[in-house]
Amino acid sequence: MAQIKPFRFSLAKVSKADNQILSDLLEFLSSSGLQETFPLSIRKSLNQYLPDLRYYLERIETLSYHDFFVSLPNPSSVAVIGLEPFKEKGLIELDPALSFTIIEKLLGGKGDTTFELRPFTETEQGVVEFLLLKLLAEIHKEAGNKPKLHFRLERMVLEPAHLKALLRDDLPMVCLKVHVALSNKSGFVKIYLPAPWILEGFLKDLPGDAKSHSHKALKKSLRRFDFLPIDMKCGLGEAEVGFSDFEKLEEGDVILFDETHLQHKKEGWRGGVKLFVGEGEAGGLTAIWEGFSGGGLCRITGQLAGGKTYG
Repeated sequence: MAQIKPFRFSLAKVSKADNQILSDLLEFLSSSGLQETFPLSIRKSLNQYLPDLRYYLERIETLSYHDFFVSLPNPSSVAVIGLEPFKEKGLIELDPALSFTIIEKLLGGKGDTTFELRPFTETEQGVVEFLLLKLLAEIHKEAGNKPKLHFRLERMVLEPAHLKALLRDDLPMVCLKVHVALSNKSGFVKIYLPAPWILEGFLKDLPGDAKSHSHKALKKSLRRFDFLPIDMKCGLGEAEVGFSDFEKLEEGDVILFDETHLQHKKEGWRGGVKLFVGEGEAGGLTAIWEGFSGGGLCRITGQLAGGKTYG
């Protein structure tokens, strides 16, 4: 009989530093107002040249420069982007097959030709650079007097070896993976932002305390309300029900709590309960329930962490 070996999941850990970088990027977009205006302006710019182009942001993740480099195909199509005053560079990786379709469309073709994977010619590289410069100019225009996003296209790199020593291997980067479809072809455009751009550049230009800018605006708006009426659920106890038993449950069935902090006294039921908004994903509150007298008011005693669904 063959020996059974336990399977070890190889799950990448997400560090606190990675979470902070992603949080700060979203904070910047929200606080500067660019989260809403950028997509529209870029779409308008692209529609001038590629009216049938469709795209959406599929994923945002963190990785090191080393991880980026070892995943590059050969040949590649990578734009190196600069941002003053940083020495670190941003990168835009274009899906090679998708790039040729874009080039053919920009040169007046139908975009339905099948190309072999090869380096760009000088003309093809010039077409890609033209489109990237147009997009960077649109971003520059949209930024205006807001936090500066004046990127510059430094060069196109077609062989991974030419990128080897560009940045240090352990440099954290944020990758915005954009799914792009054109004609009957689809692929990805990956935008890599080095961590210093986000932590020291984007947020540094925000007025006041950058990391709390949007939170201050939210608090200011909430001050106009004396209170906010919210529907809450009151958890009197907990019980675990297996899936097979759950399928057999019918209306009127009784389930006994495995755990509860309620006690029956002369005045009625009293004890600790849990209060949740919605399904409890964002956490809740612990409270002391004094029964149904007085409308069933609860006295808050603490806070619960999120992550568990109730209902």
